[in-house]
Amino acid sequence: MNEPRFSRLHTSLQQGFTLSPNAILKEAWQRIHGAKLPIILATLGVVGVWLVLNQLLVTISGDEEELSWEVNLLGLMISMLMAPMTAALDMIGVHRAADKTVRPNQIFDYFKFIVPLAITSMIMGLLTSLFIPLSLSVGLSPIVGMIPTMLMSIALMFTFPLIIDKGFTPLQAITTSLRLFSRQWVALFSIHIMLVLVFVVAILSFGIGFIWAIPLYMVTKGIIYRQACGIDSLDMTNSNQDPTATPPSKDHFDA
Repeated sequence: MNEPRFSRLHTSLQQGFTLSPNAILKEAWQRIHGAKLPIILATLGVVGVWLVLNQLLVTISGDEEELSWEVNLLGLMISMLMAPMTAALDMIGVHRAADKTVRPNQIFDYFKFIVPLAITSMIMGLLTSLFIPLSLSVGLSPIVGMIPTMLMSIALMFTFPLIIDKGFTPLQAITTSLRLFSRQWVALFSIHIMLVLVFVVAILSFGIGFIWAIPLYMVTKGIIYRQACGIDSLDMTNSNQDPTATPPSKDHFDA
């Protein structure tokens, strides 16, 4: 397919794309002005729901060492329920990168994608959890396993937006995200190291700095997505795209 909405992504996959860490962080800093409060409230909303649901899981499981199948099922349901809200935080950053206003209740806008997002969340969790046990199994320090774990987490950063914005399937989104990461892994790693330093400063400021650090992180990810993939719609929350629609074949993006 040669649909215009895939032109930026097609170019990025075949020819690569350019990321300037300093320019991206500078733009993100400018774009968080006027958006810090809704972004913070959205983040607190997601964290709050996660804490409530996990407390429910702890209450049901009690002190049993081995969880029953009912509790395991509930844990799976919690992961499925949280996936659209977690993805919404990514989309808030994308929304802001498109110079649109954001809302705290935007975290509830993407439940129509719950099935592909839940499946993707489980696959991503599996991929990022492999390296530390693997390093321990060969007698290495868990710190060694943290490095590829961090790289894999960064490499998967495009996955949720690709499902919501482009209509990709879980496997298409994951493989495309990995391919995009391979095109600019040095710049992406550098940007995330800078963001880690920002969060360290936020911690040292007794948490006050999180007012700036959290929005900066989310908007930075949104700008990176915009640069690499383009943004299909200026109004993501009102997109009429069918989440079950068949996206373009992966072969379309093969270099």
